[in-house]
Amino acid sequence: MVASLLSSTAPVGPFQDLSKPGNGRNGQGRHYHPHMRNGFRRAARRAYSGAQLVLKQGMSVADAVEWTGSNANYIRAMITIIQSKDEVLLRAVLRGEVPVLVAAAQVEGLVRLLTAFAAASAETKVAFGETVGVETLFDTAIAPNIAKAAE
Repeated sequence: MVASLLSSTAPVGPFQDLSKPGNGRNGQGRHYHPHMRNGFRRAARRAYSGAQLVLKQGMSVADAVEWTGSNANYIRAMITIIQSKDEVLLRAVLRGEVPVLVAAAQVEGLVRLLTAFAAASAETKVAFGETVGVETLFDTAIAPNIAKAAE
C-alpha cells in the first residue's frame, strides 16, 4: 500500500501557495488596530478603567477583565501604579511613554511599603523607627524630600 502511494502521480490535494502573502487568509494579511487614541495608549486606558472598577466599585479583577476587555495582569499592574500615588508615572503610562508592566515593577516596592505603613499601628511605627534608627530614617526618607521641596 505504501509503495502504491509513493509511486502514485495523482494530485494529493490543495496546498496553500507559500509564495503569496497571508497566513491562510487568502492574502488578506493582518488587520491593523491603532494602539493610540486621542494621545492615550488604548491598552493602558482599558487597564485603568478595570483598575478603577476594582478599586472603587469592589469588582473582582476577573469581572473587570470581562467589562473592559483588558487582561488581569494589566489591571493588577495598573492597580499598583494607582496605589503608588505617582501621578507623573500614571500620566506617562496612559500616554504610552512607559509600559504598564514596567511602571508597575518600578513602584511595586513603594506600594508594599505604603500599604504596610498604613496598616501598622502607632506602636509598630514607633518600633520601626527604633529598629531602623531615627538618623537612618531621616537621612534616607526625610532629608531627600526636604532637598527636593527646596528646589
